[in-house]
Amino acid sequence: PNEVVFTRGTTTALNVVAFGWGLEHLGPGDRILSTEIEHHANLVPWQMVAKRTGATLDHIPMTDDYRLDLKAYAAKLGPDVKIVAVTGMSNVLGTMPPVRKIADLAHKHGAKVVVDAAQLVPHSKVNVTSLGADFLAFSGHKMLGPTGIGILWGRMDALEETEPFE
Repeated sequence: PNEVVFTRGTTTALNVVAFGWGLEHLGPGDRILSTEIEHHANLVPWQMVAKRTGATLDHIPMTDDYRLDLKAYAAKLGPDVKIVAVTGMSNVLGTMPPVRKIADLAHKHGAKVVVDAAQLVPHSKVNVTSLGADFLAFSGHKMLGPTGIGILWGRMDALEETEPFE
């Protein structure tokens, strides 16, 4: 319960991470890795943070069968990658990236991982700690709850590194 933050929705939760964590921990020479299959809610905030901090936003490509190219992902990782922003399930393609594998590789390089789980949570049983992410966001309305309710789950140490967004 201490790792759950109630928000207005997935987009707000992802903005908390981008602006509350990203603005504090990113700077020139740092890289943000996102994917070619991200929803705008997990892309636009990182574009804005990159512009404000001087960090570079790079993308993990997808393969011909609409999966993330994990070989390309591994090749893009390095000590300059500070955060990896990945969907848990694409809202367009239905692709479900292997979040645990992505998180494990990112953590080996010291990067944090934020997961947009807006599609994943209502379609799969999710144990946030077993995914290996540092942050995970989803909305109540996608789980038959009311609109205007969202969740940002974060590991306690990651939340403690995050400044208030509002």
